[in-house]
Amino acid sequence: MFKAAIRVNKMTTIAQLRGASLHAQRHDETGKARVREDAEPGFGLAWSKAEDDRDYLAAFKAHKAELGAGERKGSPLCLQAICVLSPEWVQKAGNLHDPENPHNRQLFDQAKAWAESWGGKGSVIATRLDLDEKGGAVVDVMVSPVRESRGKPVISTNKALQELKQDTGERNEYSALQTSWADWCREHLDAEIVRGTRKEITQRQHLSPETYGAVMDKARSDLRRPVESVREALQGSELSWNDTDLLRDYLLLRGEISRHRDDPRGYTPPEGDLDREGVEIYTDLESNTWKLITAFRKGAESVVTAAYRFGMGWDRLKEQDGHEAGRAWFPALADRLHLGAVIAKCGDFCAEAEAFVKNLRIENPESHLSSRILWPLGSQELVERYDRHLGLSAPQHIRPVHQERIPEVQKARDVESPQQRSRHRGDDYGL
Repeated sequence: MFKAAIRVNKMTTIAQLRGASLHAQRHDETGKARVREDAEPGFGLAWSKAEDDRDYLAAFKAHKAELGAGERKGSPLCLQAICVLSPEWVQKAGNLHDPENPHNRQLFDQAKAWAESWGGKGSVIATRLDLDEKGGAVVDVMVSPVRESRGKPVISTNKALQELKQDTGERNEYSALQTSWADWCREHLDAEIVRGTRKEITQRQHLSPETYGAVMDKARSDLRRPVESVREALQGSELSWNDTDLLRDYLLLRGEISRHRDDPRGYTPPEGDLDREGVEIYTDLESNTWKLITAFRKGAESVVTAAYRFGMGWDRLKEQDGHEAGRAWFPALADRLHLGAVIAKCGDFCAEAEAFVKNLRIENPESHLSSRILWPLGSQELVERYDRHLGLSAPQHIRPVHQERIPEVQKARDVESPQQRSRHRGDDYGL
């Protein structure tokens, strides 16, 4: 018995399409990291409506021109459907990474045919089956359905998904995709293929093309055995004090990964014993500046410190492949990228917190400290790097390298008095 699964990512911006192209062409760090040691980068099966089969932005433009379709403001431009099968099905007919393996070719062709069965004829703008990675049996399909609106063709992924939901009778569009893909595979590839574990497909629009490989890892894991519950695992384990201490730090990082994954743009480091308003109140009552700094950034500093135990200490993380050091504890690439972002943002908070507390004691604004010269050094650049990896920020050239970033806390102090600031503001540090 073989299983089929689907993962979906909504592409809402041109920047996401451009990022997907860079990943497909193996120009980004994430794409390079996924290539097997003995494989040629970019090796595999690919097709698109553009001259370059891995240029999704060009394919999208060609798609619009071909169908004369317009866009709805704020609506998705296309869907990135990651179509997964049990690798064992491909291996029935030959090597998992052989482009001549007939099962690879059938999977590649049928993924496109399936997408157009509900998206409409000509709705697929590009497909790709990577054969340069360790895994396999995964086809990346970019589908941009066009429907008529007021007599004009308009790109409408939502309408296509609603239609599919009605056809399958599923409770939501993502379950409908899962069921539809499994049914299609069973009918056109192998009668022994069944639907993967019934789970909610990710609807997170913050997930960028650069991390789609991690989503494929998640999809593959759904085709394997169920994960034992944490409670059962702990109940059956004999833990020493050292083990318990290590587990505490591990669960701390796991929790922050989950929080960042749920809302990467709105992520804030764990709270300390004092918030910003509390620091302002105690500034005149506590003469020891470092006590205030430590209390303010305690939560963030605990994350940075814990990361050292799992190979992702600050100096190592600053290296170009720093997140790879945590592979033993965090095997999924998505987890390591999100954790890298978490550590960077917590480090940035630590530097800005120190600057904020110390500047409260410096009356002359011209003498205020910049967080850039405080520990941990290079935090802002590291935040920007991981935001780019996760598709959360514009390309680096948008802001000149030499331009000094003004900490949000400093800007807030320039326009507000302490009495005007609310403890419920969630944007103290722009993290």
